[in-house]
Amino acid sequence: MNPNQVYSYTIMQRDIERLAAEYPDLVSMESLGKSPYGRQLWAVKLGRGESVLFLNGSHHAREWMTSSLLMKLIDTYAQAYDTNVRIGNYNVRDLLDEVSIWVVPMVNPDGVTLSQQGTAGLPADLAQMLRKYNKNSTNFTRWKANMQGIDLNRQYPANWNTIRDAVSFPSYQNYKGNRPGQAPEVQLMMNFTEQIDPEVTISYHSSGEIIFWNFKTLSSNLNRDKTMARALGNLTGYSLVAPEKNPSGGGYKDWFIQEYGRPGFTIEIADYAGESSVPLRQFSTIWSENKEVGLYSAKQTYSLWLNKKKVQYLQQSMRLLAGTELYPKLGAAAGGISLQPQTLQVIAEKGDWVQVQAAEGLGWIHPSPGKLAAIEEITANAVLNVRTPVYKYPDAYAPKVTYLDPQTVQVSGRWGTWLLASTPGGNWWIDGRKVELSWPKEETVQEPAEDVEVPVEVQNEPAITP
Repeated sequence: MNPNQVYSYTIMQRDIERLAAEYPDLVSMESLGKSPYGRQLWAVKLGRGESVLFLNGSHHAREWMTSSLLMKLIDTYAQAYDTNVRIGNYNVRDLLDEVSIWVVPMVNPDGVTLSQQGTAGLPADLAQMLRKYNKNSTNFTRWKANMQGIDLNRQYPANWNTIRDAVSFPSYQNYKGNRPGQAPEVQLMMNFTEQIDPEVTISYHSSGEIIFWNFKTLSSNLNRDKTMARALGNLTGYSLVAPEKNPSGGGYKDWFIQEYGRPGFTIEIADYAGESSVPLRQFSTIWSENKEVGLYSAKQTYSLWLNKKKVQYLQQSMRLLAGTELYPKLGAAAGGISLQPQTLQVIAEKGDWVQVQAAEGLGWIHPSPGKLAAIEEITANAVLNVRTPVYKYPDAYAPKVTYLDPQTVQVSGRWGTWLLASTPGGNWWIDGRKVELSWPKEETVQEPAEDVEVPVEVQNEPAITP
């Protein structure tokens, strides 16, 4: 994506589609529903882990550079995962195997479009109403609300009744609506948050280079959340906002902390810009300040998620399909011994860690996707219509062994959508979504004919001599 432009809803949607097509096993897109004026609220999933970090931007229309920042983050992290390169001190592939980062880059697509394009193309009566909301000004670059004149970050049910500096009518900024959750965009965000159940959330705003981290935070969580806030401040160079005794609420971060009791942050990027958008010339600085924020937050997300998972005891035989480390205790990062492919007895699991009995002994493994599988035995044929890669184990990011020209290969096993195929070079894995699977015809057994009465020849009994 190109951040050095006015980043519109249309450009963002195109970039999301391109990223999902470029990295189909890493990036996916989902519509949360439609805005009041028919635009999709797009959510992007980056990563393959069970734990969830949630990032969002552009609650406020003129703050659309936060959408540019989040899309640049998705693009950069996806490239780093695909090429298996580090960013700073972070192993991106390891992190995104543990964590899924959900991103709603533009919570307020109607407002962003109005802020960037003004009322051009809108019906005359709607344009007139919006100018009224804008104090009869045709300068919509300062527009902050959605196109209903509601400030989305004053809409969440957290101290909504006591929000300060609120106006009592639809406006380009600061109108909190008639009731919390009135705006469809906010309803969709709350529903989506419940659906993905994130451990940590960050709402990006502009401007001021400050970080909000507290909203009536429980004393038991203060040290945890402030530690994270300080780390984010060190990464970005932004200042932390001191907690208030009676804070003005209504924001997404406020609601998330109140509702879930988990770490939530509002990060205000850029030098203070007043009632305007952040100049494009600042983007490179903003990116360098925030480049590692998602990775640091993903690491904290995984730790919080793993700590609260319970141990589940199992008794199951599974196949280890590629080398991995066996550790003496759960969560270890060093001191393991190398396991080679073998059949393991799974004893227990906690999160994505698995306790196993291996030939080398009892311990814990943390296999990356596709390395540990319960393979279903099948007998079938796979028709390869195009040149097809085969893999060492069933994962799109596993090492490719070779490519097969169009042909039919025998299949002896299945795991999820993956097929274990017999190839000239050995038994390797192919992506079953890209082949045609055919099953051998069952032999027909001749059914016995229905009972038919057969005439029986009756012989005369011999005469009995008196």
